[in-house]
Amino acid sequence: MGRPDGRRLKTIPPFLKIIPYIMPRRYDAVNLISVDFPYDKVAAYIDDRKRRGQSISLMACILAAYIRTAAKYPEINRFVISKKIYARHGIWISFVTLKDNWSGEGERDETVSKLRFTGYETIDEISKIIDETIERNRNKRNMNSIDRLLKAIFATPLLPSAIVSLLKFLDKLGLLPRKIIEASPFHTSVFFTNMASIRAYPIYHHIYDFGSTGAFISLGMDINKRKAYRMKVSTDERLCNGSSYVRAMHYFFRNLRHPEFLETPPGSVNKDIH
Repeated sequence: MGRPDGRRLKTIPPFLKIIPYIMPRRYDAVNLISVDFPYDKVAAYIDDRKRRGQSISLMACILAAYIRTAAKYPEINRFVISKKIYARHGIWISFVTLKDNWSGEGERDETVSKLRFTGYETIDEISKIIDETIERNRNKRNMNSIDRLLKAIFATPLLPSAIVSLLKFLDKLGLLPRKIIEASPFHTSVFFTNMASIRAYPIYHHIYDFGSTGAFISLGMDINKRKAYRMKVSTDERLCNGSSYVRAMHYFFRNLRHPEFLETPPGSVNKDIH
């Protein structure tokens, strides 16, 4: 019986197959890179869409570019559990949403949203889904599936540690229920945080050892320089070889420099090897 969120890859090269045994934990295998973000190109596209009466956010451009990249290069959408490499079913995006009604003092409420895509979506379709999700989750009274899962875990005192340990154990065995995996923000293709939205520098973010996060993208800005945006990317190097990552990242930034390419769906979505 296979996992509900992916299929095991058995024909990958032997050297790639041995890497998870050498680096069994995700934080052992994390690679970190800092890159210049092509803000001028993306901003010009956003302004052009605004003149046409169409609103597209910076976040939508980034996530649409990544979704299209994962559709073309499925090797970056793999994940590793219990030293085994899997091809993920679907392209999943997790991101934090800040709640409204904040007074400006104390801790601000937030939640995590998680969305699934096929890879055939256009930037307009992705933008609409993201905007609707953010708007729905901004309301402090609304609870999404992730909020409900966490509330259930912490409903009984002293049990959270045991429950989380059990979830980790079941995940390693491939027995974690589909509903929990689909609700968990840690079982995702990429986790995105827009630090620029709160006028903060980007950070090198860890990729959680629980779950299957393949990459973490952090967009931030130099608070002392106008429009000086940078991006920090953390990736799990066990998913594919370095040349595959480089090829995929070239395509990712090509999509960011030319977001208009994302207005039409791709001719096909590539399937990973068996």
